[in-house]
Amino acid sequence: MPPYSLYRLLATLPPQGSALPDLPPGPSLDRVRSPIEIPLYAPWQIALIAVLAAIALGFIGWGILHYLRTRRQRTQPLPPYQTALAELQAAATYTADDDERFAMLSSLALRRYFASRLGISAEEQTTSEFLQQLERHSQLNAATQASLAQLLEHCDRVKFARVSLSTAERETLSTSASDLIQCVEQANTATEAMHA
Repeated sequence: MPPYSLYRLLATLPPQGSALPDLPPGPSLDRVRSPIEIPLYAPWQIALIAVLAAIALGFIGWGILHYLRTRRQRTQPLPPYQTALAELQAAATYTADDDERFAMLSSLALRRYFASRLGISAEEQTTSEFLQQLERHSQLNAATQASLAQLLEHCDRVKFARVSLSTAERETLSTSASDLIQCVEQANTATEAMHA
């Protein structure tokens, strides 16, 4: 007889032995109350947390503002003449073997200086357009404009006609550009001192 037949036979037999005794009577459900709700935090705890959170947010906001103010004070931009002199120095230092790049960077330093000093646009203009725009400003005298025109035209010859520069010519061009910037700066400082 296979084992599953034995199980079937046992399942069909009537239960033997006595039945389980009856359970004793339990408590009546008439007097049962619902659970008491205890709040997670008392009102005073919620108020204390809100005050502490406001203080913490205030300190964080003050810290961010303080950081931004000190960062802004630390990163004051250099005056235009210092920036131009630094650009001319970098052009002379880092382009020893590339005359075209040297001329381009020197010309760009001069253009940026005069554009920022006079509040004009120097981008996407040819040298002649830039010089024409400078002629309209009474702050530059004729000698300064002539010197600037000569320097920019010399840079253009190197950039576009691929004229090579000797070491002495490079130094002369750099020195002339620096002297021109310093001369304009001294003239502007003297003018501002007279008007003050």
